[in-house]
Amino acid sequence: MVVSSARLMKRAEKENYAIPAFNIDNLESAMAVSEIMHEMRTPVIVQMIPRTLNYGGIAIYPAMMRELMADCPVDYALHLDHGSSLSLAKKCIAGGFSSVMFDGSLMPFEDNVKFTKEVTDFALPMDVSVEGELGTIGGKEEGDTDLEASYTKVSEAEEFVRRTNVSTLAIGVGTAHGVYKGTPHINVERIKEIHAAIDTPLVLHGASGLSDEVLKDCIAAGITKINFATELRQAYTNGIKAEFAKDPEVFDPKIYMRGAIDNIKEVLRHKINICYNI
Repeated sequence: MVVSSARLMKRAEKENYAIPAFNIDNLESAMAVSEIMHEMRTPVIVQMIPRTLNYGGIAIYPAMMRELMADCPVDYALHLDHGSSLSLAKKCIAGGFSSVMFDGSLMPFEDNVKFTKEVTDFALPMDVSVEGELGTIGGKEEGDTDLEASYTKVSEAEEFVRRTNVSTLAIGVGTAHGVYKGTPHINVERIKEIHAAIDTPLVLHGASGLSDEVLKDCIAAGITKINFATELRQAYTNGIKAEFAKDPEVFDPKIYMRGAIDNIKEVLRHKINICYNI
């Protein structure tokens, strides 16, 4: 059953675990997520960035997941990751998304509040949760520019959630999108401070490449949603490479794509075990 991200996260917060959020790009990554949910019976958040939606079409991804999950009783959320406008949020909601993000983190604070609130005013009455972002997640996501991470201020987090009524909040604590170029230094104390100051469930972006120990520390500090994208794409590509290395003459995608699916599933299984404290 498709439910909102906030619904999954509120339960996670009460029971001291985190909901893993997995970015999908195509049928094979959707199959990997579906198969792991069938096998492990743990709810997850399935999400897509705007670039992915432009690639495959907004209607395609909800339809794929709906068919793949038709016989599975596990709840999951369909989430727009790093949404860039109210217009896109509306299209995703009309297409079956149960959760949307508006990323105004690069805007001045007042503009971020204004445009995030426009999304919450539209989405919340429809029982669609809204994720906002405050502070800068480093690295690259939608654009091609490396961004320097900046920590979310506790006072601004308090004001932001009060004025926007966001369901969940992504915070900047030293993580980065993409591949880390060195050892990341995550401000776990800032997570604790924000968690103590607001009731809104907290989101960690840029988790690919963080150690298991750091992820566990972040969950213990108050993170209840953790995003994984880069590691899944790496697993997908490495799985295909491994299949061609075994048989350079293989040409049937149904054969070599199976290697990609299985490789993604190994990463998914590990991240689920970390997030659920299994």
